Amino acid sequence: MTTNPRFIAICIGCFLFSAFMTYTVRNAHHSGHWLPPSRHSRRPGQHVLVPPKVAYATFLEAMPDEKDDTPILNDGPYQSTRLLAYQILHSRTMTNRTSDTSAPIPFLVLCTRSLSKAKRTQLKEDGATVLLVEPLPKHAMQPNVEPGREQLAMLRLFQLEQYTKILYLSPSTLVIKSLEGIFYDEATLMQTTGANPKEVYADQEAELPRTYMLGAHSSTGSYAHDYPPNYSENSQKFESTFLIFTPGKAMFEYCLSLVKRVNGGNVMPLQDLLNHGFRRGGNMPWRPLWSGWNVDWPTAEDWRGGAHSFSARFWDKSDRTHDPLLMGIWKEQMAEMEGYYHGREEGRAEH
Repeated sequence: MTTNPRFIAICIGCFLFSAFMTYTVRNAHHSGHWLPPSRHSRRPGQHVLVPPKVAYATFLEAMPDEKDDTPILNDGPYQSTRLLAYQILHSRTMTNRTSDTSAPIPFLVLCTRSLSKAKRTQLKEDGATVLLVEPLPKHAMQPNVEPGREQLAMLRLFQLEQYTKILYLSPSTLVIKSLEGIFYDEATLMQTTGANPKEVYADQEAELPRTYMLGAHSSTGSYAHDYPPNYSENSQKFESTFLIFTPGKAMFEYCLSLVKRVNGGNVMPLQDLLNHGFRRGGNMPWRPLWSGWNVDWPTAEDWRGGAHSFSARFWDKSDRTHDPLLMGIWKEQMAEMEGYYHGREEGRAEH
């Protein structure tokens, strides 16, 4: 059986055309690589998906009777806040983006004017976004809550409506791994506020917002815990040292109305206030975050298990219960931070 010469000619022509096109593409302006259209380029009228605006935040209280000339080397919460700024904004620990095209996630430091100007200036130099806020109005508080008035100014984070989600980390947080993924945690989905009339105190509290979001975790209770922590599904209370929420005017007004319900003799009025507002049996029950994002009463086993951050006052040298391995990591991170800033200052001096 003889092959049709015309068919052979067509096959040879197709092969040569294919070879020519391959050669042309590889030697074009793509420098040997086939690149998809840039995600930044768009046609008129085409919408680009913009990642939600999120932020990390903490609240830094001033030391008792603090002044601008007050020594800051022994201020543990301040030094730990500087470490948080370094880890979030400069360290390799955090990639600090929610997507390849998004801007770096800011680190907000809320404080009142009681915090010395020297500390505020240094934190700005470190790259943090320092936000001066006013203490809560006295008329919104019971007289015996005055000692906790500055701490309660942390509630002003709920006023920052320009952010869709804020992850609050207390100054006692030590970050070991990236935390960006928490902004996509299932617990951060918006929820519709319940309508149980038995859980509404209209004569004592402001109106509830229509939607809300607050994710947190319970306390492990002691160093004798497993990893991942075996939090009970029925855990009623959460820790206020590590939580994520959606700000809003209505949410702030509601939380502000709760201040008068707080027992002024309690050591942690803020935690009691939040646990009341987002109680499990109420109309805005808090939702549990993945247990690996943060662990309190941390141990080396939590670190080996893969926890991303720990809550402990590692600066408190009088506390002999801190895990030696984690204490060593904290000191190492502090030294790394100091070395980074020292090198930065030397670089500026040379220029």
